[in-house]
Amino acid sequence: MSPLHHLLRQHATALLKAGSYYGVHIVVAAAVAYAVTGNWLAALTLSLLEPSVQVVAYFLHDKAWARVPMARYRTLLKTVSYYGVHLVVAAGVAYAVTGDGVAALTLSLLEPTVQMLFFYLHETLWERQAQRRQAAASPQLPVCGHRSVLQHSA
Repeated sequence: MSPLHHLLRQHATALLKAGSYYGVHIVVAAAVAYAVTGNWLAALTLSLLEPSVQVVAYFLHDKAWARVPMARYRTLLKTVSYYGVHLVVAAGVAYAVTGDGVAALTLSLLEPTVQMLFFYLHETLWERQAQRRQAAASPQLPVCGHRSVLQHSA
């Protein structure tokens, strides 16, 4: 078995989950973009382009924060700063595609909010599936007709 095949097998569930969320993200982004712009071509372009640019922005943001010493509120501050970066990138990409400042601002505020809702739903479905798999894999104790020790002493 090749190392890649082993890696894929070892992380199959996580890869499927990430892939399914990527699909959800693209569909939601396209739907929100279409609702704002009324243009399917712009919606499709935004839904594919914006996440790609966000990955680059995330990488650069993460590299910049690697230079900041660990502090009590570092993670919170990093999250807030990335939210700002995300909004700027989303607005910039939306403006580049649509040429409309109002649509760009609307998309940069609306799309992440709608994505949060679908992220929650996606996580809930995957958690339920994991719980079902865990319940199916756990051994069931046999049920017998004997009374417990507690019942005998009562």
